[in-house]
Amino acid sequence: MKNKYKEMLIVGMCTALMGQVNFYPFGTDFRITIGVVAFTFLLLYFHTIPIISSSIITGLSVLMLRVGIDIFANSMGLEAAFYKHMPGMMYYITYGIIIEGSSFRKLFEKPIFFIMALTTADILSNIFELLIRNQLNNNSFDAIFSTIMLAAVIRSCLVLALFWIIKYYSLFVTKEEHQKRYKELLILTSKLKSEIFFLKKSMQDIENAMAKSYRIYNTIKESNPMGKEEIEKITADCLNLSIDIHEIKKDYNRIVISMEKLMPTGDIHKTMRISEIFETIGDIFDRYIEVISKDITLSFEMEKNYRIKEYFIIMSILNNLIQNSVEACFRSDSFIKVRCFSHESMLFFAVSDNGKGIGEKERELIFEPGFTTKFNPETGHVSTGLGLTHIKILLEHLEGKIKIDEGIEGITQFVLEIPMDKIVGEVDDND
Repeated sequence: MKNKYKEMLIVGMCTALMGQVNFYPFGTDFRITIGVVAFTFLLLYFHTIPIISSSIITGLSVLMLRVGIDIFANSMGLEAAFYKHMPGMMYYITYGIIIEGSSFRKLFEKPIFFIMALTTADILSNIFELLIRNQLNNNSFDAIFSTIMLAAVIRSCLVLALFWIIKYYSLFVTKEEHQKRYKELLILTSKLKSEIFFLKKSMQDIENAMAKSYRIYNTIKESNPMGKEEIEKITADCLNLSIDIHEIKKDYNRIVISMEKLMPTGDIHKTMRISEIFETIGDIFDRYIEVISKDITLSFEMEKNYRIKEYFIIMSILNNLIQNSVEACFRSDSFIKVRCFSHESMLFFAVSDNGKGIGEKERELIFEPGFTTKFNPETGHVSTGLGLTHIKILLEHLEGKIKIDEGIEGITQFVLEIPMDKIVGEVDDND
């Protein structure tokens, strides 16, 4: 309820202030203002506030402001100022009653009826105000009516145009925000899918370890020259180890199932164009580069707009490689270029940058688990060294591979090579 009173006061004050933009068409105290445009627009914007109550508050606000201006700025007496501006207050009250009776808020989706309702309310309210002022006479009625009708039509059209502009701008902003969130969701989903892939791989490794442990248990149990007590102890340990490994596997399985439930039900799309992958990653990294205040130009190129089946894996791989490139860039003319091209039966992705580069010794170890060159001397933070290892494993899942291209001096370039039948769905020749 407090919010409604606050909104009604806002309507009243805004209308009173906008009412100061006016002109006097008949050389009398009667004025035509754009206050009614603000009044009607705000009644549409605050669509839950009562119209008649708002019109009364608005009328009083208009009266008080105009009386106050005449008293303090024009040295007019209180009574004279009141009688001069009281008809203006009655205009807004009458206007509110008429548009409430016409249910003008429900006519918003029918522009012609909406304009007719507002125009009629405006004309009748103006005529009522002129009657109160005793300024309506037969000799000039035609000219007066023409003027107030023209003003009413213009103001009604302004209200409709203004509200449609605001409405569509809001829809545009909302759509952009949804697209932004959608792209962030895609990046997050690609990371989650990669982690699920590694969890499943770990589950398989655990399964193999459990099988080996159980085989050792059976071997020791069936044939071993050791004493009975030693055999029983070792076999018991092996059996317990198998049981423990099995429990770890079950825990991993629960985690995987829980993570998969958090994912969208089925992929958002079965395939995704390369242009869409690049656009999604590009938008995310453009904002990231801006936040960290680095001067980096990120660009994307492609030969054909292939549809990618395993696009979550590709997004995860490119995300990791671009992140590494961003961290490696330090110059004012830094750039990162991502290209996609094909040759025979292979699809290639190349990520290149002109950052600090990779030493010859480091190139031999860079894909080894735990190897890293990233160390922050200020925080003592050391990278896990698993990013490129993960990329390599993900590519092996697609029967692909990754290599460092040393062909261009001053440029570090990672090249991904993937069989097209493992990743490409179809080609959009028109893109």
